Amino acid sequence: MVGAVSQSTESGRAAQRSSNELSSGDDFSSYDHSLFDNDKKKITYFSLFRYSDTADIIMLVVGVICSCVVGITFPLNLLIINRVINGFVALDAQTKALETMNEMIKWYVLLGSLTLLLAFLQMFCFSLSAKRQGRRIRLKLFQQILRQDIGWFDQQTMGDLITKLTSQVDQIETGIGDRLGRFLQNLVMFISCFVSAFNNQWKLALVGLSTTPVIVIAFTILGLGLSRYSTKEDKEYSLANSIASEVLVSIRTVFAFIGQEKEAARYNANLGAAAKVSLKKNLVLGFGVGLISFSIFSSSGLTFWYGIKLITEGDTSVQGGTIVSVVLAFLVGSIALGLVLPEFAFFTRAASAAKSTFWIIERIPPIDKDQPGEIIENFKGRIEFKNVTFRYPTRPTMTTLNNLSIKVRPGQTVAIVGPSGSGKSTTIQLIQRFYNAESGEILIDGKDIRTLDLVWLRKQIGVVQQEPTLFSGTVAENIAFGLPGATEQEIEAAAKMADAHDFILKLPQAYQTSIVEGGGGMSGGQKQRIAIARALIRNPKILLLDEATSALDTRSERAVQMALDRARTGRTVIMVAHRLTTVRDANKIVVMDRGQVMEIGNHDQLVALNGIYAHMLSTQDKPDSESDTERESDEEGNIDQSLGMSKEEMRKRNVWMRSKRYSEVESVLETLSETSSSIKTSKEKNVLLRAVKLNRPEFPFLFAGLFFSLLSGLSQPGFSILYSQMFGIFSMNNTAQEKLNETSFYSGMMALLGFLQFVVQVLSGGALGYAGSRLIKRARSLLFSALLRQEIGWFDRVENSPGILTARLATEVSCLETVTGVQLGTLMEAISLITASLVIGFVNSWALSLVNLCFAPILVISSALQMNHLKASIGRHEVAGSQVVQEALSAEKTVTSFGLESHFYEKFRKRSAPAPSARYKEALMFAVVHSIASSLLYYQAGSTFYVGAVLLSKGQLTTLAIFRSFAAFNFGSQALGRVASLAPGFKKASHDVRLVFATMDRKTKSDVNAGDFPDEPFDGRIEFRNVYFRYPTRPNTRILRRFSHTVEAGQSVALVGQSGCGKSTLLQLVQRLYDASNHGPDSGIFMNGRDVRTLAPNWIRKQIGIVSQEPNLFDLTIRENIAYGDNSREVSMEEIIAAAKKANAHSFIETLPEGYETNVGQGGSQLSGGQKQRVAIARAIIREPRILLLDEATSALDNESERVVQAALDAAMAGGNRTSLVVAHRLTTVENCDMIVVLQEGQKVESGPPSALMKARGVFYTLHNVDAAVN
Repeated sequence: MVGAVSQSTESGRAAQRSSNELSSGDDFSSYDHSLFDNDKKKITYFSLFRYSDTADIIMLVVGVICSCVVGITFPLNLLIINRVINGFVALDAQTKALETMNEMIKWYVLLGSLTLLLAFLQMFCFSLSAKRQGRRIRLKLFQQILRQDIGWFDQQTMGDLITKLTSQVDQIETGIGDRLGRFLQNLVMFISCFVSAFNNQWKLALVGLSTTPVIVIAFTILGLGLSRYSTKEDKEYSLANSIASEVLVSIRTVFAFIGQEKEAARYNANLGAAAKVSLKKNLVLGFGVGLISFSIFSSSGLTFWYGIKLITEGDTSVQGGTIVSVVLAFLVGSIALGLVLPEFAFFTRAASAAKSTFWIIERIPPIDKDQPGEIIENFKGRIEFKNVTFRYPTRPTMTTLNNLSIKVRPGQTVAIVGPSGSGKSTTIQLIQRFYNAESGEILIDGKDIRTLDLVWLRKQIGVVQQEPTLFSGTVAENIAFGLPGATEQEIEAAAKMADAHDFILKLPQAYQTSIVEGGGGMSGGQKQRIAIARALIRNPKILLLDEATSALDTRSERAVQMALDRARTGRTVIMVAHRLTTVRDANKIVVMDRGQVMEIGNHDQLVALNGIYAHMLSTQDKPDSESDTERESDEEGNIDQSLGMSKEEMRKRNVWMRSKRYSEVESVLETLSETSSSIKTSKEKNVLLRAVKLNRPEFPFLFAGLFFSLLSGLSQPGFSILYSQMFGIFSMNNTAQEKLNETSFYSGMMALLGFLQFVVQVLSGGALGYAGSRLIKRARSLLFSALLRQEIGWFDRVENSPGILTARLATEVSCLETVTGVQLGTLMEAISLITASLVIGFVNSWALSLVNLCFAPILVISSALQMNHLKASIGRHEVAGSQVVQEALSAEKTVTSFGLESHFYEKFRKRSAPAPSARYKEALMFAVVHSIASSLLYYQAGSTFYVGAVLLSKGQLTTLAIFRSFAAFNFGSQALGRVASLAPGFKKASHDVRLVFATMDRKTKSDVNAGDFPDEPFDGRIEFRNVYFRYPTRPNTRILRRFSHTVEAGQSVALVGQSGCGKSTLLQLVQRLYDASNHGPDSGIFMNGRDVRTLAPNWIRKQIGIVSQEPNLFDLTIRENIAYGDNSREVSMEEIIAAAKKANAHSFIETLPEGYETNVGQGGSQLSGGQKQRVAIARAIIREPRILLLDEATSALDNESERVVQAALDAAMAGGNRTSLVVAHRLTTVENCDMIVVLQEGQKVESGPPSALMKARGVFYTLHNVDAAVN
């Protein structure tokens, strides 16, 4: 009976846990289901098992049988209880009770043993089967995601797909696992308990049935309310997580424009909305649990009153044992029904998650690489566009290609030129069949591209994209992605052809040097050359070059261009270029504008035509009239000599040796030291105590909630006292009226206690819900702010990749809910209940108390084993799997181009799922704990009643004392069980929360506001004095060495040199994204005569406007992205338009459907490369900076746009006595600079005005001549 009453609160919390677990799902409404016809296929619950195998089905059958048998064990227990109670309340109880227990104790042992075995098999089979199916679904889902077409990816978000692979598969796993077992167990228990109740005494059963509708209503409120608010809460958190992911990926841009506060506000806005929803959710929880408690307390009192009334009226079919049996049957049955209802929410959400998940698994993309197609024998490489019209799926109202017709003969080189957004890159994507044309045909060797085998076709194509993507792994592995199974010799040969071999040899471990995700730590030119090597190694028949050399310095461009020229032989080459000098030798040049061919012909023909091409050509700087041949001879001599020297040096080392570098040891030691220190700090401070302290502003609510929880816990032992008094009434020799009066009093007290329990549950839920929701908001906000405080070098580490940090924000902070808020109230309630139970038990019988306490260690030890098992493996597979997903899906076009789907699938398979042995152990531990918790009740009851009967027979105890002690300890055991069930979650939470606190506690090495904010105006003078620098993650690679130069106020200084010589690094040092190595007081960078290390980074960055080589735009409108350039104030629309005009962006923005309010998509995905760059330039201009940093600012622009923007940038550099630092590979763009600084291997080799350097005929002269020859 008391166990049933205690379960009422737990059943309410089960509904909350179901809601919490389900809340990790996303809102499917974001999908454009109409596009893919997803709604036609309905998912039934049984279809969730479609990916089970024979072993899974066998386990499910065994689990179902065991669940049903376990479900009827309690009704069987009622038969025993009936006999036991009648024996204890008999007139000759001293002898009758012991006789009864001598007979019943064997049935208790048998029932407990049967439950122990069957409950173990039930949980083990369901848990293991679900884990096996979940792993299978997760792997199949990722495999099928990689199979989808690019048009489908354009409509998805990274966070949504990661959610499907993690939480949604978890939802399916939960819905087909132990929840199904619990559902069947409780359903059978409900049916059998009600049958038993009516079989024992139908009148009493009807009275008890009167409150069942209230219980059902309460569970309905819990189910619907919690599900509704949890979904809303999750939606708000999902939006916040998307913002966090975007910010962490673009952290350099955020730092450069001092956007930390704006991003924190943007993130916190969604957190605030989620906190409000969370409060409503917890109020619903308190109301529902309180209503259930009130119903059960009232129902118990009413049923006891009516039962004793029947006895006093002489109804011989009713005895004390009958009343208790009926009450217990009805109450346990009602609670079992209540526990069944929350499970439907699990099943519904599992089916809902499966609808989205299985749709992806079973979706056959319209462009399917797995669909066999025609393979062309003796493939030549002929390409023809025949009246092709195309619109991107995400922009159906904008025609990108309009009736396009182009013919490319085998072995021919065709260049496509035109303004940004004219459709050039689109043709490259259509040749790879990323999309299907809306109308017209694309023919490959005369065959419709849609009939060809996609895997075969893409193997014939080598692609170099404008923005190269590298993957985590070694340099060698990245090159070999172009040709799986390539030998070392083939990799080196491809690297040499791409002019990458020399710089690779200078890396710490040469070809075995690890590359972090995205190629961080490498210059744009270095990444581009590795990407070119990756394309060339596969020896493709068709070579697609989308601005392939735009990121290279002049010397590398020339060398690579020569290699590409050689690679043209026997290949069909289609190249997209803005720089017309790179396309002069093309067999055919196609001039496009707005998706149409405007002119077509070779260079001479188009010049003679004197049309668009000739106009574009005239806008570009022309080379000197010097003999190209003479120049080329000089340059080749210089280059060859340089190459020869470097080769001789490099042969001294073994290219392929995996050396154990000091840098690695140093980096690892630093990381370990930092982690150890953080964890030590977190361990020294109790996690629970610190989490509570974080709730300090809500202490009044927190303490009030804990006080109400304490009262709630005391109410249950109070009920046990009232309940046990009923047994005393059974054995009273008083008159019938006296018995009825006693019963009325205690029944009324039960109802009053139920009402008080309802009130304190509502108050506790509201107070703790408010405190908990504010805590989670504060913790997420503090962690996000802590991340934004870290220095850039910290983000360069592999363990701090955007994927891992986003997962920490999304999942690990949420674990605070397990150690605070409502869960802390549950803990307080359990502690007060256990304490009160111990007091009541020992006051009534120390002997029975000791008997009951013998069972507590068993439950605690079993839970400890489960905690121990979970300790080592918490979360690591999900985080590692998310990393792989993020890396693969953020570069899905590169993955598709090079057929890397199987590579990432295998990587995901190894990292995302635990080994089979781990799954067995986890299922085993859950099964052990579940079986012990399920069977302990019977062993405990049998032992207590037997010892009580012995003591009663000796006259050492009364019947009332026995039942009081048993009732109190029954409550206490239930509370201990709840605490034990919380323990695994608490262990996981404490581990995750330690990581959160460790990140919060980490002291950044570069506080953005630490240092001086000078009052005097900045004059723009920058002095580099003996600057040394190594990246923190590559301490053995020297980037800058003894670099010294003074940039006078108002000067425009160009930094030139080969890729990797340190040009972009200098720009990062000027922004104080990194600090120069400390080589004494006269070493460093100085502004206004002061060492920048003494100046606040934010003050420095406020003086600077920057345009990077690879612009990062945010998922905001164009207006908001431009205004991001000055986050210190509200930027007017007039200023935004003016900046856009200066950057030559206004005209294309005006053509967009929503103009300046057009959302640019994640990373600016809805804009072309040139359009993104122009928005980025406008963002820098709007700041009116004192220093302008331009890192290849015009590299992505077409000729006309480049000319206009370059003129605007020249004016911007000249206006207002502004200091400018310009990094450029194209030397013709820096001829108007006041000063040019030439770098080689991190050192300044010469500097001076352009004219003086040309006259000196030194390094710059050679570089300039090479550039002139190339252009």
